[in-house]
Amino acid sequence: MKFKIFRFKRIKSTNDTAIKIIKNSNIKFGMIISLTQYGGRGQYGKKWISYKDNLFVSFFYSLESLKLSMRQLTKIKCLIVKKLIS
Repeated sequence: MKFKIFRFKRIKSTNDTAIKIIKNSNIKFGMIISLTQYGGRGQYGKKWISYKDNLFVSFFYSLESLKLSMRQLTKIKCLIVKKLIS
């Protein structure tokens, strides 16, 4: 599994950027990180308020080739974020 990290200073939406990368490349596993975002979305299409100095992250991965439980996957994502901010 090749995991790619994409870092941005300012971005419209980490989620929109992840979708663009998935559609326009053959990268199957990755993480989008931004210092700020100006068009983020919350659950159910609600507007996401993005305050300066928060962490904005979206993960993407191919479920077909992933051999982990959702619990394991959640733990891995938390450890990655912890490593990035420490």
